[in-house]
Formats: sequence, structure tokens, C-alpha cells
Amino acid sequence: MTTLERTRVDNTSARGEAPCIAACPINQDARDYVQLIARGRFEEAFRLVRSKNTFPASCGRICTRRCEDACRRSAVDEPIAIAWLKRFLSDKDFSPSLENRKARYQEKVAIVGAGPAGLTAANDLSLLGYKCVIFEELLEPGGMLRTGVPRYRLPGHSLDSDISDILRLGVELRTGVKLGLDITVDTLFEEDFKAVFIGIGAHKSLRLDVPGEDLAGVIPAVEFLRKISLGKTINLGKKVVVIGGGDTALDSARTALRVGAKEVTIVYRRSVEEMPCEKVGRLEAEEEGVRFKFLTSPVELLGNDGVKVVKCIKMELGEPDQSGRRRPIPVTGSEFVMDVDNVIMAIGQLPELSSLNDSGLSVTSKNVIGVEEETLATNRPGVFAGGDAVKVGGTLIEAIAHGRRAAVAIHGYLRGKGFDASKGPTPMTDISSRRIGLIKRELRKKVPILSAGIRVRDFSEVELGYSDQLAMMEARRCLNCGAGAEVDPELCAACLTCVRVCPYDVPELNRVEKKAKIGVDCQSCGICVVECPARAITLKDRYEDRGMDGLKKAVEEFSGPEFGPRVVVFLCLYDSQSEVVVSRLGRTRSNIKTVQVSCIGKLDSTLMLKAFEEGADGVVVAGCLPGECPYQTGHAWAKKRFDYVAGILSDMGLEAERFQWLSPSPTEQFFKEMEQMTEELKKLGPVFKRSR
Repeated sequence: MTTLERTRVDNTSARGEAPCIAACPINQDARDYVQLIARGRFEEAFRLVRSKNTFPASCGRICTRRCEDACRRSAVDEPIAIAWLKRFLSDKDFSPSLENRKARYQEKVAIVGAGPAGLTAANDLSLLGYKCVIFEELLEPGGMLRTGVPRYRLPGHSLDSDISDILRLGVELRTGVKLGLDITVDTLFEEDFKAVFIGIGAHKSLRLDVPGEDLAGVIPAVEFLRKISLGKTINLGKKVVVIGGGDTALDSARTALRVGAKEVTIVYRRSVEEMPCEKVGRLEAEEEGVRFKFLTSPVELLGNDGVKVVKCIKMELGEPDQSGRRRPIPVTGSEFVMDVDNVIMAIGQLPELSSLNDSGLSVTSKNVIGVEEETLATNRPGVFAGGDAVKVGGTLIEAIAHGRRAAVAIHGYLRGKGFDASKGPTPMTDISSRRIGLIKRELRKKVPILSAGIRVRDFSEVELGYSDQLAMMEARRCLNCGAGAEVDPELCAACLTCVRVCPYDVPELNRVEKKAKIGVDCQSCGICVVECPARAITLKDRYEDRGMDGLKKAVEEFSGPEFGPRVVVFLCLYDSQSEVVVSRLGRTRSNIKTVQVSCIGKLDSTLMLKAFEEGADGVVVAGCLPGECPYQTGHAWAKKRFDYVAGILSDMGLEAERFQWLSPSPTEQFFKEMEQMTEELKKLGPVFKRSR
């Protein structure tokens, strides 16, 4: 599309929210904390995560990553590794700045179940001003995170970190308390609790209902994983068959290898494409030696003294069923047998609701607690429920969302207020196909993992996490959706400069209003912001300062003792060596101050001149090498502005040695050139005489 053609197009795209935020059940500010990581502001990023997510360390490891599924970057190459970045922040062990909260309200709230839903509800209710008491049947909190997720995926210390931050708010935890035996819903109200939240999870394994299922050696997956997680011993034989195709089946199979099984096979009645488990987990299981038999279903378990044989039949896929997956149909005459020492049943689980028999709570046909969808209120006033107790097969992030929603609903109930049932934000439209090719491709940075041969030896965590540099490099791939440039129509002169300079063909001229409009495909390169003669364009990214704040800080630091010529280095944040340069200069050159800009193409020529005005003896513009700029033409525009400023300085009589264009890569060459520049500046002396 030509510049002239683009001036005739009305921008009718609804902006919407960044898809990563809209897709998340808690609308986590993924884009914003990723932008903070890109700038090296890790603690600030963690606090932003923790403001909505009570389990950052856990979510960073086992979240189902709806945000990544929705990421617009996927259309270009690969989605941003949002979960890995969250895990990176949690590994920093920052405190969330939460403290013991003194209750503002007299009403106490009882939480039954210390799983993610219950703990989150307690967290948010405590912040709202309520005294919360959690009752947990087991001796340790965490629910299925503690007993159903193996430590190689979620280390105990990571889960403990999440939970301790919640308990630090003053939440009281009472363990070893069983619902239906030690407490009931009625007794909780009798103890003067004014509201009850039930988050007891789904810890009852489903049965396959085949002959021989009660033989010794047949173990429910939930029971198997719980015993291992709690440090108990289970003696498995050499050959183990796991029946099921979800994440619990994978966890059981990989755990079986780690506790001594030599041959582990997952039997699943559909094809690999229909497996509900995470693909990454399946591939890691294959690397570790787990075998798979697809389109296979057990029909009978056999053995005289415990299970010894699994009789199976081959399946073929027919028409889709209610789940949307193709229905498996037995193939006549295809029966075969497998020799086994143990069978682990991992076909699903349900809540154990017998403890609620006399509670008066309604139970649905799916054997879960019946609740009102928006408020999670049960049929009994003052009683709410969430997590797997109301939605079997839910995810960690859904449980967190339930806890947050329940806290708001309970607060409204206790204060006699209504509940805001407004829906979440609407995601913005996809990137237009004609712009995808204009965005520079850069594959996501992989986290290092233990080799398969090493990781099956014990329960050490498989994924090792990002380094600071890898995390920042990955975060800088973010397209910053929805936080790009916007035009102030009061200032816009309809000069078409933005239309002319944009490397992504995004700005358009609304032919009715005669004003520029910048749509949702803006990549935040900032070129139009700098080039707009009317200064009518700004970036919506609240973390973007384009160097102004950095220069102010550098000038303040220059006010100290003299250690040589004062030099300001405007450094591209996206250069792969930028952090090396910042660190080394900070340690060794007190007279040189770096000002990082998230693309040197956003650097205004007036800021380069401002550095001299504020007392710099020399200024360096250090941008990416040609072809390395993530914004395609950012390097070229920065060089153009540099040459323009160089001409002004020359006309003013300033020596060329005072204003240099350098590349931070390779670093040794950069530091050599910086040393040479410093020596030249010593000979030239200061630009302006400084008062003592």
C-alpha cells in the first residue's frame, strides 16, 4: 500500500486489550511485567505480578499458558515465553512487600482447604481487611500443588515461597483438620465465622470399571503421586503401565521412572493429537524413556497374586464426541496383552463430597458443588466454593481466578454490596497479514534443562530457568501490543510525517476528521514520535521515557567529585551486549554514565544536544549494528539524527571527537574506542567551565 493510498483509509480497528492479558483468567498484566523485565527492572516486575497472582513461582512452572496461546507474536515466529519470565522473577526471591494486615472488619471468614483457590481467597480477603482461618486436612498446605505435582516440575521450596507470602499477611493456618470429622459447615458458623469458602479440590480417583481393577498392584494416580510427594515409599516392579492421557498420566509415568521402574508405558485410547496433556511434557517423557501406546484401551486386568497382565484392544477414531475429540471405537479382533508389575490409573478425579453430606449444599450431576457461576455462591447463604471442587479438571490459574472472584463476592456479601459481574476485556485484533512480514523474526530463548539421563536419577527440577541476560533478551521480543503510539488530535497537523516514516505502514489519515490515526498494529518503534514536527504523538507505554529520565539521573551523578571528562553514552537497550557495557562501565568508569533507550531509534536529537547543555564533555550514541535493530529502520533513523546533530555541533565550533557514533559490539573494540575518546577529551578539556 502506498503512502497516498494509506491516507485514504479510515482506521476502524477496535483497539481492545493485549491478547495475553485478555486470555488470562486473572487478566495478569503480562505485557507490562515483560516490559519491565526488558528494562532490567526485575523487582518492580515481580511486584506487578504478585499484585494479581498469589502463586508466581508455581504458575511460572506449571501454568497452562493461555497467555502464550493468545500471543500475537506467534504469527511472526513464536510466542513470548511469558511463564518462563514469571518463573525467572520468582526465582529472584523478592519480597512482595506484603505485611501482616490488621483486620479492619469484625467478621471472620473460614477457608476449608489450603489449595490454590483457598489460599488465594485468604490472601485477597486479608488484603480487604478480614481475619481468615484456613482449615487443611493434610499436615502441609498446597493442595494438589503439594501432593499431585512432582517436585521435578514444582520444587517444594518454590511452592513454600508462594504460600509463605500469603501466610505473612496474618492468615491463620490450621492443619490436620478434616471436614466432616473435625469440623462441619454448621460448626464453622457456630464458631462465629460469617462466611465460608470451600476449596477442597478433587482428590478422588475415577475408576475405569474393568475386571481386575481391584487387584493388588493397581494404584490410583492421585494416591501414587501423593505418597511420593509426601516422602512415602512405594515399591514398584520393573514394568509399569499408566492408563490415561492427561498431565497426571505423564506425571505418574515420569515419577515411576524416578522411583525405580525400568519400563514405563502410557496406554491411551485416542491418538497423540487428542492427548490433553502438554506437548512439552510428553516430549520430555519420551526423552526420559517413557513409551506410548496410542489408540489402545485396557479391557481387563489379570493376575492370581496381584496384577500381572493388562489385556488391551486396539481402537480407531470415529465421529467427535461432546468433548470435541473423535470418539474411540474398538477394533474387533485386535486384542493383545501386556505383562506388568503395576498399573497406575490416571483417567481423572472428582471431589470427595461425602464430608458435605449434612451441609445442605447442592451437588450437581457431575458430582461437584453447585455454585452460581459469577459469584461462586452455593445454595446456602454465606457459603462459597471454588477450584476443582466446582470444576473438575481445572488449572492452577483457574483456581487462582476462583479464589480472587470468591474473595470479592464474599466481601460484597458481608458488606451488603452487589457483585460486579462484568466480563473481562476484549482482545485486540490479530496482526494484519501484510505487516507480519515487516516484523523482524527472532525465535524465543529456550530455558536450559537437565539432560534426560541426569534428570531421571532423582526429582531435581528439570527446567533450570533464565539468566538475567536471557530473560531480558526474551522479554525484548515482546511486541508491546496495545501500548504503541497514539495521536493527540488537538495537536495533529495532518502533515503525513508519521505515514511517511513508519516502517510498518501503520499510521493512516482519517479522511473525515483529517487527523492521523495509529492502529493496533503499531510496534512501538517510536520513530513517528520523534519525527512528528507537531509533537502530537506519544507512546502509551508507561515505562517508556526515551532517555529523558536516564539523562537526568546521569547529570545528577555528575555533580559528584571529578574523575575525568564527563561522558554520556546513549545505549540501545536491545543490543545483545548492552548489559555487559552497563555493568563494566559502572564498575570501572565513574566519569562515564550510560543512558539506556529501548531502541536508539527513539532517541531525539534534542536529547543529544541536551546532554552537552547539562555538562557533558562528550556524548556517545551506541546503537545496534546495521541489520540487528529489532525495529528494522531504527538504526538508520538514529544515524540520520546523529549526523544532523553532528552538523549543529560542528557549526557551534565543538570538536568532532566530542560526539561519537559507536557500536557496543564487539565489546572489547567498544571499550578501546571509549578509552581513546576519554584521552582525547582530557586534552580538549571541558566544554563549559564548571563552577567549584
